[in-house]
Amino acid sequence: MGRIEQPTTRIVGEPERFDRGETAFARAFRGELGGGISVFASRFASMDAFGRILLIGPRPENSLIFHMVSATDGQADPDRVEVTNAGAMSETIKEVGRFLGADLIGISELNQAYVYSHNMGLEGLKQGPEIELGHRYAISVGVEMDYHKIKASPSHIDEAEVGLAYSKVAKTVCQLAAYIRELGYPAQAHHVANEQVMHVPIAVSSGLGELGRLGFLMTKEFGPRLRLGTVTTDLPLAPDRPVDIGIQDFCEKCTKCAANCPSQSIPKGGKTIVRGVEKWQIHPDTCLLFWFSNPKKHGSCSVCIKVCPWNKPHNWYHVTAAWAASRFSLARTPLLWLDNILYGKRPSYKVRWLNY
Repeated sequence: MGRIEQPTTRIVGEPERFDRGETAFARAFRGELGGGISVFASRFASMDAFGRILLIGPRPENSLIFHMVSATDGQADPDRVEVTNAGAMSETIKEVGRFLGADLIGISELNQAYVYSHNMGLEGLKQGPEIELGHRYAISVGVEMDYHKIKASPSHIDEAEVGLAYSKVAKTVCQLAAYIRELGYPAQAHHVANEQVMHVPIAVSSGLGELGRLGFLMTKEFGPRLRLGTVTTDLPLAPDRPVDIGIQDFCEKCTKCAANCPSQSIPKGGKTIVRGVEKWQIHPDTCLLFWFSNPKKHGSCSVCIKVCPWNKPHNWYHVTAAWAASRFSLARTPLLWLDNILYGKRPSYKVRWLNY
C-alpha cells in the first residue's frame, strides 16, 4: 500500500458542496420518489425488529442511535491541554479511537468541499439551514461489518449487520469527539443520524482507502465491508496521506458489482464528472427504491459489497491476494479470475441466523 500526495480520485474542476437535502433519502422523505416510499422512509417502518432498533424506527426511544443524535457536540474543558507535538497527539488520538471501537482510523485536513452546504429540511421543506463547519481537521473512523451476515444480502440479516455497524461507529465517534473536548478543544461527531460531512471523500483523504466503482470506500483490509463516521476538530493534528492500493485499475477491469446490482444502479462503463470529481456515478434513486421494494424480505441492500472480490474473510490466501493486488497491477486480473472460480460470477448464498 503506497502513500501518495493526492487521492487517486481525480479532481478535474472546482469541487462543489452538496446539499444534504438533495440526497436520495431526503427526497424520499419529501415524497419525491413516490408516496408509499415517503411513508416508509420517513418512519423507517422496517418489518424487522432489528431494523427498527438499530436505526431510527417509528418508536425512536427504542433506538440507541436516536439518543446519539444529541451526543455529537458539547462544551470543551476550559483547562486546555497544550499540544507541542501534533504527530504524537495524532498517534494518541488514533489509539484512543481504536480503544473506543475503530477498526480503521485516519486523519486529514477538513476540505470544505466535503461539508454539506445545507442540512436536511424538516417537515417536508426542500432546504434546511446552511451549514458552517470551520474545524481544521477531520478524523475518519471505519468499523468492519461481519462477512457472513453481509453474504445474506438482500435480507433482514445483512440489514441488521449494517444497522449494528452504524450504531457502533456512531458510539465511537461520539465518544472520540467527547474525549477531544475533554482535552479542551472543540470537536463534533458526525454519524448517519446526525451528520454535516460526506464520509467517503474524507476517508479517502485520510488514507483509509480509495473510492470504488460501487460508490463506497474500498480498503485493503475489508474491501467495501465497513461503515464510516467522522470527527471534526481544531485539536492540532498531523494529517495522513492518501493511499493507492490499485482500486482504480482493478475496478476498471472488474464490473462484478454492476453486473450483480439488483436495480442496475451501478455503471458498467467509465467514469463521469460529478461536481468537479471524476468517478463512477451510481444512481441513488433506483438503488433506494430497490431497498424498499420488498419490505417483508429486506429494508436495504448490500449485494454490491457481498460480491466484491475485495470483500473476503481473513484467511491467508485472501490476505495474500489483496496484498499482491494492492502492489502489482499484474496480480489484479488473476484475483478477479480466482474470485469468479471460487465464488462464481453471480454469487448466491443461503445464510441462516437466529430464526431468519
